[in-house]
Amino acid sequence: MAGQDAMRGGTELNGTLRAEIDLPSPDDGSAYRELAEPWFTAALSALAGPLRAGFTPDMDFSGRGVALSRGEAAPGELWATLAVLEPVRRRQRPYEVPWSPKNWSTFLRDVESMPGQASVVLRTIGADGHPDLPWLDVSVVRDRDSPEVVSLVASRTTEEFTDPDARSEAQARWTDFFRTQVHRYEDILYGSIADDAESVMGRTALEADLGLLLEDTFPHLDTVLRGYAWWTVCSPGVVAALGGVESLRAGGAFHDVELLPGGGASLRAAEHVWDYDQERVRKVFHALAPALPEGQPVKGISTDTRRLVYEDAAHYRGVSR
Repeated sequence: MAGQDAMRGGTELNGTLRAEIDLPSPDDGSAYRELAEPWFTAALSALAGPLRAGFTPDMDFSGRGVALSRGEAAPGELWATLAVLEPVRRRQRPYEVPWSPKNWSTFLRDVESMPGQASVVLRTIGADGHPDLPWLDVSVVRDRDSPEVVSLVASRTTEEFTDPDARSEAQARWTDFFRTQVHRYEDILYGSIADDAESVMGRTALEADLGLLLEDTFPHLDTVLRGYAWWTVCSPGVVAALGGVESLRAGGAFHDVELLPGGGASLRAAEHVWDYDQERVRKVFHALAPALPEGQPVKGISTDTRRLVYEDAAHYRGVSR
């Protein structure tokens, strides 16, 4: 009974949980696909949860697309799509098509052209016959103003974390997935799992409330963080600015500190995402202040709860960047 009571406590998450890893963009399409394809397949397998029951890679959703267009799709069914946005290939247009093995092959070939965004989306058909909640969106993104960086992104609705009987299993899947992924790369620039990031522009909560764009922060990821979250991943330069891995471990702000291949660090503030309360937010802010962008954040109009300390990080590091 006490265990059940403990399971019901903790921080209430916002509607979407987002995992992101930022890396230097490859120079050619083949290497870009080699980066993107394993991310798509791993995230679909690990993060779909109950959505996975209605999806296998050999399924063809084209017929379901016809039913959707006629308003005849059955509520509760799964809808899976592939989308390429901001294409760079001459005369290629943006598209969104139903998942099928043939469309998946075409999609991966198009990924080799290194478009601005390529996405796989799983959604549940709602009561009105249209795609609704819950959903999972797995994307590979190159911001048009900062094409030197590629962002591997996976976003999912958080309904599993509001269910005391489901959230431990969901937590384990997210933890295993992200830990595995951040150990795959030697050149991570930044990474996080957060429930307060922007969904459209892809900014962290700190970037948004400082009025920063990706083009402002991406060029400096070797020494400056984009933000901080329940799980933050730092580049080697940021780790050095923070005094090294042992200093981060000794500081007590993080539940788990891991040295990553290439010299970066994985910093998890609490064992469970629902334990990331305001006290822990403040501890993380103080620990990471030497590598955070300076400026006084201003609360925006977002309906999400921001996991931020609304103070200038420069006041806590003794020097101005």
